[in-house]
Amino acid sequence: MDQALSISTSGLNNINHNQIMGSSFIFDNFASSTPSTFPAAANNEKQTEALLTWKSSLDNYSQSLLSSWHGNNSCNFVGITCNDYGSITHLNLSCLGLRGTFDGLDFSCLINLLSLDISNNWIYGFIPSSIVGPLPSSIQNLSNLNLLHIYSNHLSGPIPEEIGKLVSLGTLDLSNNSLCGSIPSSIGSLTNLSILRLSYNDFACSLPPEVNQITRLSAFDLSYNKLEGQLPDEICQGKLLQNFSVINNHFTGLIPKSLRNCSSFIRVRLDGNQLTGNITEAFGIYPQLELMDLSHNYLYGELSWKWESCRNLTSLTISNNNISGEIPAVFGKMTRLQKLDLSSNNLSGVIPRELASLQFLLDLILNSNRITGDIPNEIGFLSKLEHLNLASNNFRGSIPAQFVQCTNLLSLNLSKNKLEGTIPSEIGNVRFLEVLDLSQNQLTGRIPQELGKLRVLETMNVSHNSLLGSIPETFGDMLALTIIDVSYNNLEGPLPNVKAFNEAPFEAIQHNKRLCGNVEALQKCDSPMSKKGNGDGGRGTTAIPVLTFLGFLLLASIVILLLIFVRRPRKNIKREDIGRLNDLDFLCILNFDGKAFYKQILEATEEFDSKFYVGEGAYGIVYKAEISTGQIVAVKKISSSPEEEILDFVSFEREIQALSNICHRNIVKLYGFCSHLQHSFMVYEYIERGSLRAILNDDEKASEFAWDKRVNMVRGVANALSYMHHDCFPRWIHRDLTSNNVLLDADYEARISDFGTARLLRPDSLSWTAVAGSIGYIAPELAYSTIPTEKSDVYSFGVIALETLMGKHPRDIVSWECSSSTEIGSPALLKDVLDQRLSPSRVRIRDAEDVVSIARLAFMCLQADPRLRPTMRQVSQELRIRVPLEMTFSAVSLEQLRDLNGRKFQGSQGD
Repeated sequence: MDQALSISTSGLNNINHNQIMGSSFIFDNFASSTPSTFPAAANNEKQTEALLTWKSSLDNYSQSLLSSWHGNNSCNFVGITCNDYGSITHLNLSCLGLRGTFDGLDFSCLINLLSLDISNNWIYGFIPSSIVGPLPSSIQNLSNLNLLHIYSNHLSGPIPEEIGKLVSLGTLDLSNNSLCGSIPSSIGSLTNLSILRLSYNDFACSLPPEVNQITRLSAFDLSYNKLEGQLPDEICQGKLLQNFSVINNHFTGLIPKSLRNCSSFIRVRLDGNQLTGNITEAFGIYPQLELMDLSHNYLYGELSWKWESCRNLTSLTISNNNISGEIPAVFGKMTRLQKLDLSSNNLSGVIPRELASLQFLLDLILNSNRITGDIPNEIGFLSKLEHLNLASNNFRGSIPAQFVQCTNLLSLNLSKNKLEGTIPSEIGNVRFLEVLDLSQNQLTGRIPQELGKLRVLETMNVSHNSLLGSIPETFGDMLALTIIDVSYNNLEGPLPNVKAFNEAPFEAIQHNKRLCGNVEALQKCDSPMSKKGNGDGGRGTTAIPVLTFLGFLLLASIVILLLIFVRRPRKNIKREDIGRLNDLDFLCILNFDGKAFYKQILEATEEFDSKFYVGEGAYGIVYKAEISTGQIVAVKKISSSPEEEILDFVSFEREIQALSNICHRNIVKLYGFCSHLQHSFMVYEYIERGSLRAILNDDEKASEFAWDKRVNMVRGVANALSYMHHDCFPRWIHRDLTSNNVLLDADYEARISDFGTARLLRPDSLSWTAVAGSIGYIAPELAYSTIPTEKSDVYSFGVIALETLMGKHPRDIVSWECSSSTEIGSPALLKDVLDQRLSPSRVRIRDAEDVVSIARLAFMCLQADPRLRPTMRQVSQELRIRVPLEMTFSAVSLEQLRDLNGRKFQGSQGD
C-alpha cells in the first residue's frame, strides 16, 4: 500500500516512530514558510559511511541496484541530492525494487535531509523514530505549516485537539488511515482551510458544529467512515465549495439548505447514507456541476426540471431511493451526460424520446421501476452507449432492431418485462456485446442464427419465454460464452458443442421440448444414421458391410500407431505405477513426490469441487488447494488430457523444466505438472487478489486500486515481459496476454500467468486464434500472419496499460489508434477517459506524471505497424523515468499523447 506523508521539517525531532506495513513511504517539505536551515557542519564521511552500511544490510539483488554507491562522495550516489556544502538534502530511491529495512540506516548523520522517497519498494519494519510516528500533540509546533499530507499510512487514535493551532493550514489530508474517535471541535479554528479530507478512517461520531466556521472550503471529503447525525448546516456559506463527499456513512435527516444554494458545486457524493426529504425541493441550480450521486438513501418526490440547468453534468445517479413520477423530457438537454442511473425507484410513464439527444451517454440504467410503453427506437441514436439496463419494468411491444446502431454496446438487459415478438437478428451485429439478458418476457419464434456472430458474448439468458426450434449451429463459434440459460422455452434438437452448454447445469436447460446433448439428465442425441431410418430403399443394408470394413481399417491403424508409440524411447520422464488408481498411466514433472502430491491435490480440492473454484484461465479452470504442508497453491485443471496432444514427452519435459526454472518477482511461479488419465493439472504459486479484470469489474475493489498501485502494476507487467523477451534463454513470447491473466498479490504487485501454456499444450498451433480469451488484445498484424512475435506481446501490453488506467477495456481508443483517422470525438482529454471511480481530478502530481507517461507509452505500443512499436525492454526503461508535466494534468489530450509517440522507437527489433 503506497504511503505518502508531507510535513514541514521544523517539527522533525518531536515525532516518534511508527510501524510501516506497506511497500512505500514519502516524506517531503511542503510548508509555505521558509524551511529551517540546519548548520552545514554535517560530517560528509559519516553520511557516506551510514549509506554504505545500510546498503550492506540489503539482499544481494538490492545491492546490485545500488552499484553506484561506492567511494567516498555520497553526493555522486544514485538517488542522492546534496546542497552546496555537500550535505544530503534529498534521498529518492523510489521504484527500484529494494528489499530490506531501514534499521541499518543512521539518520542522525542526515541532519539536513529535506525529503525522503522510498516509495514502491519492499521496505518493511519500522520507520526510524527521527522521521515520523503517530499523530502527536507536538504537531502544534508547526504553526507556519500550510500543507499537511499524512494520507495512506497506518496512523491510529484520535486527531489531537491541538490540530486547531495550525492556523496557517490550507490543506489537511489524513485520509486512508485508522484514525478513530471524534473529530475535535478545534478544527473550526482552521479558517484558512480550503481542502479537508478525512476519508477512509474509523470516525464514529457526529460532526462538531464548529465545522461551519471553515468558510473557505473548496473540497470536503469524509467518505467511508461511520459518521452519524446531520450534515453541517452552513458548510457552503463561503460559496467556494466545489467537491463535497460523504459516501458510506450513517448521516440522517434532511439535505441542508446551504447545499441547495451552493452554486459552486462540481462533484457531490451523498450516496450510501440515510438521508431523507423531498428531492424536488432539496437541490438547486448548479451551472458547474459535473457529478451528482444520491443513491442508496431515502429521498422521495419527483425529478425536477432544474436538472436541465446543469449543462456540464456528466454523471447523475439517484438509484435506490423512493423517487416517483416520470423522467422529465428536459433531461435530454443535459447533452454532456455520460451516465444516467435512476434504477430501483418508483418511476412511471415512458422513456422520453428526447434522451436520444444525449450523444455522449455511456450508461442508461433504468431497471427496477414501473416504466411502461414501448422501448423507443430512438435509443439506437445513442451510438456511444455501452450499458443499457431496462430490466424489471412494464415495457411492452417488440425489441427495437435499431439496437444495431449501438455498436459499442457491452451489456443489454431487457429481462422481466412484457416484450413480445421475435429476437431481432440485427442484435448479432453488435459485435462487442458481452452480456445479453432477454429472460422472463413473452418472446416467440426462433433464436436468430446471427447471434452466433457475437464472438465476445460471455453471458446469454433467454429463459422463460416461448422460443421454439433448435439452437443455431452458429453458437458453436461463440468461444467466449461462459454462462447460458435457455430454460423454460420450447426448444429442441442438439446443444451446441461449446463449453457454456457442455458445462451448463440442468437448471439452465430444463423445461424445453426435446433438447438433447451430453449434459446430465438430457437424453443423448440420435446419430444421423438412425434418424434416416430405413426409408432409403435398402441402401442402409448395403452400407453396413462397408462401414464394418472401414471400422476394421480404423482399428488396425490405431493398433499400429500404438505399437509405434510404445516402442519410442522416452528418456528422463518420471513415470510411476500408482497402484490402486486403476493402474492408469501417470506422468509427473514436479518438484514433489508425484504420486503423493497427486493424491494431495485430489483430497485438497475434493476432486475439483466447485467450492474451490477461483477462476478460469487459458486451457483450464483454476482451483485453490491447501496441501498438507499448509502451503496454498493454485491448481489449473487442464480441460482435456495433454497426453492426447503431447507426442514428444522429452520435449514437453524440457519445456516444463524451463518454465519452472523461471524466477521473477512479476511472473507467477510454476511448480510443475501432473497428468493422470483421470485428471491433468498444472500447479502454480497462489496469488491472493486474483486477476486485474476481476478487480476492475468490482467497483469496491477498483476504488481501492489507487493510482500509485495501478502505476506500479503496469511497471511490473512491463518488467516481466522485458525479462521474458530479453533476459530468458530461450526467449519466451506470452502469446495470450490479457487482463484475465495479469494477477495481483496482496501488495498489488503484478504477476503474469499462463505464459508458455499454449506452447506447451498445443505446440503445433502458432495461431492466436487458437488461444482462448485473447479477443480484444490481439495485435492487428495477426489477421494476416499466424506467427506471434515479441511485438505482438507489446501490443497486448498497450491494451492492458490503458485498461488499467481507464478501468475498462479501451475499445474506442484502440480502434482509433489502429485506424488511419487522426481525430477522435469528444471527450478528448485524458482525464475524461480515466477511471472515474478514482476521481482523476484529485490525482497527485507525481501520480499524474506517471499516468501520462504510461498513456504515452501505451499509444506507442498500439501502433498498427509492429516495427514502430518499442521493445519491452525500452518500455520498462522508460517507465523508470518520471518526466515533469509541461502543462496542467487536466489539459492533457489524447491527441497530444498520440503525437508524443514520435516514432522514437522506429525499427526497434533488438534488445
